[in-house]
Amino acid sequence: MIRQLLRLLAVTVMAVAAILAAATAAEASITGPSVKLDRTRIRADERVAVTIDGFRALNVTISVCGNEARRGSEDCNMFASEGLKLDTDGTSTLIGIPVAEPPMPCPCVIRVSSRLNDEVATTPIEIIDHPVAPVVDGPAVTDPLEVTIEAVPAPPGVFERARSSIGGPTLYQVKVTVKNRSTVPYRQIALAGTAVRGNDQLAALPLTDAGEIKPGQTWEQIVTTEVPGPSLGSIEWRVTVSGAGPTVSAKDTTRQRPVLLIVLVMFLVIDVFVLAIRFAMRRRARREARRAEKAAAAAAASAEHAGEPELATSGV
Repeated sequence: MIRQLLRLLAVTVMAVAAILAAATAAEASITGPSVKLDRTRIRADERVAVTIDGFRALNVTISVCGNEARRGSEDCNMFASEGLKLDTDGTSTLIGIPVAEPPMPCPCVIRVSSRLNDEVATTPIEIIDHPVAPVVDGPAVTDPLEVTIEAVPAPPGVFERARSSIGGPTLYQVKVTVKNRSTVPYRQIALAGTAVRGNDQLAALPLTDAGEIKPGQTWEQIVTTEVPGPSLGSIEWRVTVSGAGPTVSAKDTTRQRPVLLIVLVMFLVIDVFVLAIRFAMRRRARREARRAEKAAAAAAASAEHAGEPELATSGV
């Protein structure tokens, strides 16, 4: 019975393993602070409508800045900045502000920042007749991009779960995030991700290039990929990001334990143990039967020899 069950499970798993799920990638998204304008070309002292979204902070400061705000508030007209309390119902906040001339030449931006400057969003604006000059960079940020990767097993159905539990191919959902911690947007961010065990590459993540990530924003993508069997032990997930100075990398580790395979192996060991006991018992029974037969034959032969003298005497 146990062997029949094992054969049935093995056939089922092999049939399901033949249907391999291809790696898929969900569309990438950008989260974090953002700011939009109703127009991007304006004269000084005219008003512009500013739409603010994605901030966790409740209070922000809106400033007009030159030099793309590369050096932060140093490039901004802080005297004419506007303080604003954001809506807390999850909707965007809309406000009209006058465009004051910044202390530095353009390229100019509207800059929205939290009180601690831990959340910042900028958007370009052209101020007519305002001087234009080459951009002057601020202090270099050691790690302009913050990268994370998180992988979790994600078998979507009963058969896939059984296949994974027996050590077969396993589906994983992998989330990769890239946050721009600098004061400049990055537009040519390339990503590469892999799953490895030891020195063996198990899978390549179907990540798309991040495109443009503005200051303070976070790019995120969730991909589904399949790790081929045998799926057991530790798997290291790696992602590298290039295009913003030195390459930045991040790692995550998952551990897969094929529970069903362990149970099946235990049943197999028990089955072999039971068969061994049965074989030993049958062998012992056969030996005892042979001994009994030999003893009976010996007793019969002894009785036959004992009867011969009596027959001879009676003949005399």
